[in-house]
Amino acid sequence: MFTLWFMGRPAAGKSTLASRVEARLVERGYPIENMDGDDIRSHLHPDLGFSREDRRTNNRRTAYIAKLLNRNDIPVIVGMITPFRDAQQQARDIVEDEGEFVLVYVKCSVDSAAERDPKGLYEQAQEGKIERFTGVNHPFQEPLHPDIVVDTETTPVEDGVEQVLTGLEEQGLLDERLREEYTIPVTREEETEITDRLRKLDHL
Repeated sequence: MFTLWFMGRPAAGKSTLASRVEARLVERGYPIENMDGDDIRSHLHPDLGFSREDRRTNNRRTAYIAKLLNRNDIPVIVGMITPFRDAQQQARDIVEDEGEFVLVYVKCSVDSAAERDPKGLYEQAQEGKIERFTGVNHPFQEPLHPDIVVDTETTPVEDGVEQVLTGLEEQGLLDERLREEYTIPVTREEETEITDRLRKLDHL
């Protein structure tokens, strides 16, 4: 089993790429658990701030959850900034007790990330309104040995998805039988829509 760990600067495109990869893997029959960094912080780790040590703790806790899911044959997607190399290695060490760890570096420059930032956080950080914002007034260390690199400045989203899937195939992490024999003909969006309808009809 495996954990896909998408890391990169804020607004680099981690969540978008991760959700598209998730949808493609669900179509192949994988019971993916997608743990978005913002959701993890707000629901599981609201006690943590953004100091280096708190970020490290956040990463460690998340990696441990991924490890437990892998132990139970559930592949995991994580989308998290993970700005420090020691935390990147720490996550790998934890997950690899039970599964394969695939570090996906979603590469994007500060200028490009700031241009696409929907929340205007880069501008606020540059104006001094936000402290410890990664890449502006807080460090960001590019990974030394990522397993997959997707440059979102030059690569369209769907091409990036293909890069990730190809990387998984090359590492022997995708079961060909699932793709060829057991593909589910319902996308994640369609599954959600059907579930919502059943709830409204009190069938769930």
